[in-house]
Amino acid sequence: MKKLALASLLLATTAVSAHTLFILPSHFVASKTGTWVSADVSAGNMTFAVDKGVSPDNVRLVNPQGQVETIAHKYQGKRKSQVDVELTQEGTYRLEMAGPARYFTAYKVNGERKRLMADKESRAKELPANATDVVTMQNRNRSMAFITVNKPSNKVLELTNQGLEFKSSVHPADIVAGEPVTFTFLVDGKPAAGVELDVSTEGERYRDEAGRIEFKTDATGQFSYTPSKAGAFLIEAHYSNKAATAKADQQNEGLTLTLEATLP
Repeated sequence: MKKLALASLLLATTAVSAHTLFILPSHFVASKTGTWVSADVSAGNMTFAVDKGVSPDNVRLVNPQGQVETIAHKYQGKRKSQVDVELTQEGTYRLEMAGPARYFTAYKVNGERKRLMADKESRAKELPANATDVVTMQNRNRSMAFITVNKPSNKVLELTNQGLEFKSSVHPADIVAGEPVTFTFLVDGKPAAGVELDVSTEGERYRDEAGRIEFKTDATGQFSYTPSKAGAFLIEAHYSNKAATAKADQQNEGLTLTLEATLP
């Protein structure tokens, strides 16, 4: 039974990871407190195209004071899930879907590939005696969007120095079409070179070309992007590092940001 449950979990994880997990709010800026905002949560293989509904129980609303608020209204559908949130304070909120780091150990037995859910500290008691090519990976993915009521604030943008994070030269509420924004990506608090980035805009299914732009961060962890038009856009960031830690041989981090460029 335990093996069957593990196989089902890994199968579900693989199915979702083949798509991009995103949060898309109905509004990115509101002019007064008490405003309600709906947000779609889904995983799709085109930008903001809903495909697989995911559990809204993993969505958190962080208020401008940095406190997690209860989300009273949630819905899970087959192609998308939805949350409705009331914004009762001035400042910037963060909507996020994030979980703890997960650890997978891959190995071979007589040439056959296998894996189990265990980190380096716990894998020894579960690995077969004849296991070879043993590698433990730390995987973590997060998806975020930001909503500002009346005036921008910065508490929800503060770094935790854990995993893949970002800083921006422009507040998310102040991104304007035609004006450059410089993003800095950090891993465990340090600027990370070579983070792979994919930037795309809504309406992909209605274009002959996907219109995706690929970047990599430079030696200082930075890249610059100028939105060509107003509207929502998506940044998908991926980072892998083979430097060993106490719990893993390889660190894999993913961060998806939904942002909006306003009209000039």
